[in-house]
Amino acid sequence: MVRLAPTYDASQERTGTVPPTPNKRSWFEPLVFALERPALAFALMLVRDRSAAEEIVQEAFARVWVSPKTPPEEVEFRRWLYRAIINLAHDHLRRQARFARLRFWLAPAKNPLDVIDRWVEDEELVQTLRRLSRREQLAVYLFYYEDRPFEEADRFLGTRPGTARKVVSRALQKLRTQLTIDAVEEPSH
Repeated sequence: MVRLAPTYDASQERTGTVPPTPNKRSWFEPLVFALERPALAFALMLVRDRSAAEEIVQEAFARVWVSPKTPPEEVEFRRWLYRAIINLAHDHLRRQARFARLRFWLAPAKNPLDVIDRWVEDEELVQTLRRLSRREQLAVYLFYYEDRPFEEADRFLGTRPGTARKVVSRALQKLRTQLTIDAVEEPSH
């Protein structure tokens, strides 16, 4: 499932502080093989979606690998890994709950072309989205339609950390306000 390259730091070799070794964490790979199935089953139990569970487990193994505090004993390693899986699953479920609360977010259609037809037909939503600035449109698109984290949206927008979160929040507030105003004005016409 997860194949990790051996760690190697050329700067340590040049300074002579550490002799070159192919892999300082030789204990890691056997633990990955031993725990990959139970970890996947655990993640699947938490999120009830196989593809999401696989991504969560892969990310959890990567985070555990990178952490210098990861314990090499199997019992402690499992606890450490499962804590990473729980945190990632909670993030995933929070993201799903946030999407479910969006007023203009629709359940996925069985035929994706139907969604495009609905969007084109929903002229009010299209016009309201067009009123947003390019920056706001891009931030909303990256976060909600491509499911990119705010940190990645910040890098894409070329802004400081945390800016994309504010841009998306303000854009959604503008959308809510404008759609509410339009809904109130419409009956009087």
